[in-house]
Amino acid sequence: MWTYYRDVTLYALTICLLFGIASAPVRESVAGGIITTLVVFAVFGTGLGVLGFHYFQKQQYYMYYNLGYTKRYLISRVWFINFTLGCFFALLLSPFI
Repeated sequence: MWTYYRDVTLYALTICLLFGIASAPVRESVAGGIITTLVVFAVFGTGLGVLGFHYFQKQQYYMYYNLGYTKRYLISRVWFINFTLGCFFALLLSPFI
């Protein structure tokens, strides 16, 4: 399961970092841009990562299914972990705005 988490999170981080870099000129402070990127990662990152995984590594779902993991179980666990980490780091950086 951790290889699935790693793959989906790498896709999500890549997309969210590109979003953060693209929206950097609009932000007044660097910390505000980082917090916005973390919130986008926490809320939408897993969905974007799952789309990337589905596009590039769709055949690996059969391996996880044979190991006893359903697609719903994998996605819900990854979303919960990413949401928790994203919110934690956003709250940690919020005093620096």
